[in-house]
Amino acid sequence: MPSQLTIEDLPVPATPDAPGGADFAAIQQLFRDAAREELGHEDLVSSDAVQLARLQPSPYGRNLLLVARSGIGATAPVIAAALVFLPQAENLNAADIDLVVAPAWRRQGVGTRLLARATELCVREGRGILNGYAELSLSSGDSVGAPGPGMEVMAPESGAGWVAAGAPSTAFAVVHGFTLGQVERGSRVDVQPATAAVADRLELDAVAVSRGYDTVTWTGPVPDWAVEDYCRIIERMDTDPPPGGLEFEPSSWDATRLRTMEGRRQRQGTTSVVTVARQAATGKLVAYTELVVFAGREEVAFQEGTLVLPEHRGHRLGQLVKARNHRELARLQPLVERIYTWNAAENAYMLRINEALGFTACLVEAAWTRK
Repeated sequence: MPSQLTIEDLPVPATPDAPGGADFAAIQQLFRDAAREELGHEDLVSSDAVQLARLQPSPYGRNLLLVARSGIGATAPVIAAALVFLPQAENLNAADIDLVVAPAWRRQGVGTRLLARATELCVREGRGILNGYAELSLSSGDSVGAPGPGMEVMAPESGAGWVAAGAPSTAFAVVHGFTLGQVERGSRVDVQPATAAVADRLELDAVAVSRGYDTVTWTGPVPDWAVEDYCRIIERMDTDPPPGGLEFEPSSWDATRLRTMEGRRQRQGTTSVVTVARQAATGKLVAYTELVVFAGREEVAFQEGTLVLPEHRGHRLGQLVKARNHRELARLQPLVERIYTWNAAENAYMLRINEALGFTACLVEAAWTRK
């Protein structure tokens, strides 16, 4: 451990040029370095401007920043950092933490001190559950997300998915009393003519068995006519996908919350492409899927939620909206070269759709929890 380790709480700067902006840039660099070390690329780390806009407070959440310095004073180098998210509308007993330590300073107690300080702040805020997330490469695992022969792994209580037992984040979580609550498979597909042809075929196959439904695509804000139905569908994202060993309260959405989220996304430079399925007889929205692209990283798209209301399942609507949204993304965002998606290891149905679209496993995400 540094002889003069100091830990500071930092205000979230309003802009990159505001006080604290240099420290924020140093924090972002730590996360970029960690991503390159573990995954070999920075695709999953947002630009400084996007991340800073994302961390600004709202009625639904606020963030705390902590840094560890190898010395005293504002000019001492930042060697570790933690981002703590505090929900403000639901899950008021929980907090999420994202913690990073520079490789040269690991296993010297820096992360332990930083986690202790973050825990202290969370307890002060009345948070009794601390959740943390870590993305790991497949190491010697294969392209469908199965561990290689002889690979030492850990699995959550559900038995679905795995993480490498020897990974630094795994060792850190275990020694600090976290339980592996759930594992998600991260997958990627490259956008090219062959994958576009696959999406076209899957869409046609789904159309043939989804009679009585049509689709609508938009980019940007949700149209006024769709707001009420859209809120009801995205609320189900908290209750329908398997939660594994994680505990959380479902969120409640209305027009005010939706428009607040959209305003924040606009300030972040986020573009969304949404395709929904409507029941022709009623005009009601019954399924949706969303892809997003962030400013400054236009070559990469990310899959957000996909959901079909239970009473409308069995008509391949999930396949229909996802395949069509891939086609619309290529038309509306032609700079996109690759798409990432995450699925709970328990979610076999959605994994099958993604595999049919050409996605292959490229990482796993561990969700750790501690009371």
